[in-house]
Amino acid sequence: MPTPFGHGLAGIAAGWSVAGPIRGDRRAAFVQSAIFAALGAGADLDLLIGRHSGETHSLGAAAIVAALAAWRRWPIASTRAVIFLAAFAAWATHPLLDSLAPDYSAPFGVMAFWPLSHQYFISGLSVFMPIWRSPGNLKAVTHDVVAVAREIAILLPIVYATWKVKARSWSRVDQALGARH
Repeated sequence: MPTPFGHGLAGIAAGWSVAGPIRGDRRAAFVQSAIFAALGAGADLDLLIGRHSGETHSLGAAAIVAALAAWRRWPIASTRAVIFLAAFAAWATHPLLDSLAPDYSAPFGVMAFWPLSHQYFISGLSVFMPIWRSPGNLKAVTHDVVAVAREIAILLPIVYATWKVKARSWSRVDQALGARH
């Protein structure tokens, strides 16, 4: 399973792909990015209750969290519909990334399609490395550092490309509306 850092990067890329990065206000842009990162990593809160890879790692959980975000008008987009879609996309990256990593503990995979299905899904691909949860073990620390480096190599270009594409599309909107830069 990817690290929280990798999940955060994926959440930012997905959220920005829907809502675009907030422009012109650094604090608002930071808050938006932090919310998207938290949404991307949020499914792992189930570790606190001993139900890892269960219902929180699903599209159903993504819809529930997105509905809450839209209802409370989280500061990630301008309309409730876009808030919902951006939050949903950011949360949904979590089960996607987890399904693209090896899983060595039962139940194998994630409950991606809950509540429609209680079956666990795993792609069989090893795009991401699993993290080791053995703090203090030098081999585990080395493995996790390599895992984070791999996540950065894969996900940071996607975050950057999303930012560039969305910033460019917003510039065209500004120009069409006659806004001055």
